[in-house]
This record gives sequence, C-alpha cells and structure tokens, in this order.
Amino acid sequence: MEKSQLRQKTGLRTATALLLAALTMFFVTACGSAPTANTQQTNKPEQPKTEKIVFDKTYVVNFFYDSSDEKHPVRTPQAVAKDLMDSNGTKYFTKVYAAKNGDVVALVTEQQRQNGIRRNNNWIKQGEKNFQKGGPDYHYEVNQDGTAMTVWADKHLTPDPSFGIFTLAPINYGYNYYLERHTGPWDMTITVRNCHTNQQVGQFNASQGFTLNPATFGD
Repeated sequence: MEKSQLRQKTGLRTATALLLAALTMFFVTACGSAPTANTQQTNKPEQPKTEKIVFDKTYVVNFFYDSSDEKHPVRTPQAVAKDLMDSNGTKYFTKVYAAKNGDVVALVTEQQRQNGIRRNNNWIKQGEKNFQKGGPDYHYEVNQDGTAMTVWADKHLTPDPSFGIFTLAPINYGYNYYLERHTGPWDMTITVRNCHTNQQVGQFNASQGFTLNPATFGD
C-alpha cells in the first residue's frame, strides 16, 4: 500500500513538473515575441502632417531681395526657395519650392509653422525695441491682419530706429501674414504721425521701401 501511494505521489510530481515546464515555455515564447511587434511599430513612426504655405509672387519680388547685391537685388523664386530651405533647415520647413507662376510654396508641419511665427515675432520685437530708443513718445499700432501700421515719431528719428520700424517690422508682419494661412498679395500701408501733435506727416507702402524724410516729421 505504501509503495502504491509512493508511486502515485511520484507520478503526480512528475506530471506537475511537466505542466510547469510547458507553461514556462509558453510564457517565454509569448513574452519573447511581443517586443518584435513593438519594435516593428516603433520602426515605422507616423509622419507629421504638412500643409502648404504660399508666399505670393509679389511678396517674393518685393521683400525677398538681396540688399547686398546692388546690380541684381531681385532674386528668382527658385533662388528664394533654395535660400529659405538652406538657411532655415527643418526647424521651419519640410520642403520649399518655386511654383510656375512665381509663388514660393513651403510645406510645413504645425510645429514648424509655429516656430516660424515665434521667430518672426522676435524680429518684430527687436525692431520695436530699436524704434522706441528714439524717444519716450515713439510708438506704433498695427491692425489685426498686419496690412496697416500707424507710427508716431518726430524729426529726431535716427536711421537705426527708423530701419527697425519701417523695414524690419513690416517684412516680418508680411511673413507672418502667410504663416497664418492668408493667401494672395500682401502689402502694408504705413502712416506716420507726429508723436506730439498727432498730425499726419507722411504715408507710404512697405513694398515701396521707406521713402520719407524724417526731417519733415516736425518737432
């Protein structure tokens, strides 16, 4: 009777050991195969979606010029597209190319679009900072879509503050006009008022460049 019980216990232990071994093999195999699926998923990340930003051909001609080249300041759309991609890299653009009609088209992700707007806003702030150095009463306002600016200054306006507000700021407002998904031609009407009397002393368009003489702005 004792031998029979011993054989039964031995057989039970053997069966239990085999079952545990089988279960161990199952879990090792199952768990070992899981990382392969995860690895395959991580190897194929979803690419960020891009959208088209179209810089109108008039903006390209009027504002993407080479100020260092007096003989050939206006660059071709192809040269502008290449320069934008080469000088900015993937932080701001995924791809930039020239369209047949002279527009320059940029493919951007949402992150790149926001990066560009922030950078341009920093340039605008720099232009504003330079301008306000001219005097305590110097200030300006811009309408919501960046197509009209009113500037308050006087005849003591010097070249550096003048460049900041009449050239640097408008160019970057125009740049943001397109990054904010507007299309078509862009220009900015700039009205100058005397900062003490509020009298209008001049007006011009950004596409013309700054053509006024600060000496006419009054005391």
